[in-house]
Parts: sequence; C-alpha cells; structure tokens
Amino acid sequence: MGKIYLQMDEGIPQFVCTECSSCRSIMGISLCSVQNRGCCAYFPKFELHDIHKMSKSQEGLNLLDKIRNMPGTEIYNYYIHAKGYFDESGYNKFIQSKIASEYDLDDKTVFFRACPFVKPGKGCTLPVKYRHYICNVFICGEVVERAADLELYQRYIEECSSYARWMKWENDSLEMLLREKGITLKDNFDEVVELLKYEPIEYYEFPTLPEIQIESGFSIGA
Repeated sequence: MGKIYLQMDEGIPQFVCTECSSCRSIMGISLCSVQNRGCCAYFPKFELHDIHKMSKSQEGLNLLDKIRNMPGTEIYNYYIHAKGYFDESGYNKFIQSKIASEYDLDDKTVFFRACPFVKPGKGCTLPVKYRHYICNVFICGEVVERAADLELYQRYIEECSSYARWMKWENDSLEMLLREKGITLKDNFDEVVELLKYEPIEYYEFPTLPEIQIESGFSIGA
C-alpha cells in the first residue's frame, strides 16, 4: 500500500507519490537510450516566477547560469525552455511499426524523450524549490486510478488549480514589470535577473492536505 502526500520545500508545494520508486506506469516506459527515467519526459519551461526564485540566492543564480548555457536551452522574452533528449529517428521508426498500437497513449513521443535534468534511476536532479510547478505536482493517471479516496484526490486537483492560477498571476505581473522597463530575457538577460534580485517575492500559502492511500497493483512499464 503506497500513498500520495503533500510536502513543502521552502514554501514550494510538491505532491509526493511513494510508488514512483518502483514505477511500472505506461508513462514510465522509455524506448530511447535514457533508461529508468520514470515519467520525466517533459521539457520544462522556467517562467518569470521560477527565475525570480533563482535570483534570490547564489545557489539559484548558479543553477540559472547552468540552465541558460545548456545546449538545448532556448530563451524567449518571458520564459526559458530547457529542451532535453528526443530520439526522433527511433520515434519515426516506432510510429510506423505494428507494435505502436500496443501502447495505449495518445502522445507516443513520451517514450522517446527525457528531461535534461533527469538522472536515470535517480529522478530529477533539480532542487524542488527551483522546479517548474508542473514537475512538482504531476501524478500519473494510473496511480490516481488506484487512489483509495478519489474525492480526497479531487481536493488535491482543486488546490493545484488554484495554485496554477496564482502562478499565472505572478508571471503576468512580472511580465508587465519587464514590459514597463522595456527589457526581456531574450535581449536583456542579465538586466532582468538583476532587477528580479531586488524585487520582493511572494509565496503561495498552500493548505494542508491529508494523505491519500494507494491500492497495490501495477500496469506495464519501465
């Protein structure tokens, strides 16, 4: 019997699933060279609030510099997109094969992608407080189906939705500030970070949530 529970890391909420260490979810299947990466196939976007958090410490600034200089990173006006590994050739061969229909997932590129921050067999190498919120609150559907109390899980979803709306408001507010200053991450990266260093930061007050018990049982997976 596993569980899902809320954990806070310096004001940042994370939904923890104890089943992840023995993942056999279909989303955990990797058909590319990066094995044992769990569901970490997402290429994270670091938005202005994420960058704001990083600007507040030397640890965060060092991480921001690392992200900025990664080969797959693309910098846009108001966010940074860190692109990881994608085996396009392997995917194209797979999608044309007969076995592709055996994998019941709409987006089958997930089997051939890996986040640039995932360490095989270990998971995410980023501190929780600096991850994009999607990475911190994602629980795969196969685990949710085994939740003993789906009504309680709905509370998790509702609180997560409120948190997402708050995050959007924060990002929109920071974007407005940059527009007023006439600067962007793409053209004035260092100037934006310097501005955010001294800009007051807010944290969402996430409510306490009870643990959710998960019934035993697995699907196919890595």
